[in-house]
Order: sequence, then structure tokens, then C-alpha cells
Amino acid sequence: MIKLVASTFMSHGMLSVYLDNQLIMQNSDSVTVELDPGQEYILHWFVRGDAGNTFSITISSPKEAQFQLTRAIPKAKKDFGSFRFSC
Repeated sequence: MIKLVASTFMSHGMLSVYLDNQLIMQNSDSVTVELDPGQEYILHWFVRGDAGNTFSITISSPKEAQFQLTRAIPKAKKDFGSFRFSC
């Protein structure tokens, strides 16, 4: 089995992270999820909070999914994003 290792940080507001549309983390948290080799996955997130507050998402493993994002919430007070990876 391959392990997805991820962590998030959100000082104020709400941050939800999904793997293939299944909730795996909320707000400031860390998680390890077992992945099946040879599969494609989609990780996506939704953020709501005051404009200017920051949030971060880090995927440290597996190497095919390594990802680092730190961003401020825009004026709309919402943000979202996604990325696709295979392992």
C-alpha cells in the first residue's frame, strides 16, 4: 500500500479537503490515507473565512502527489482548488 500523508492549517474559518470526493480533513489537521497503486486520484478543497486570512495545505507523500500551497483568502471570502495525481 502507498500512503498519502497530508496536513492543513487554517487560523480562522473553515477548510475542507477531499480525496476523490470523500472528506479526509477539516480545518487544521493531519491525516494518513492508504492508496491503491496504479490509480489516479483527485484532491480538492474548499475554504471559507475572512478575506486576508491564510490557509495552507501540504502533501508530503507519496512523491507523485507532493504539493505545498499557502494562500490568502480573497475578497469573496471563499476559495477552492484541486489537483490530480497518479501513484
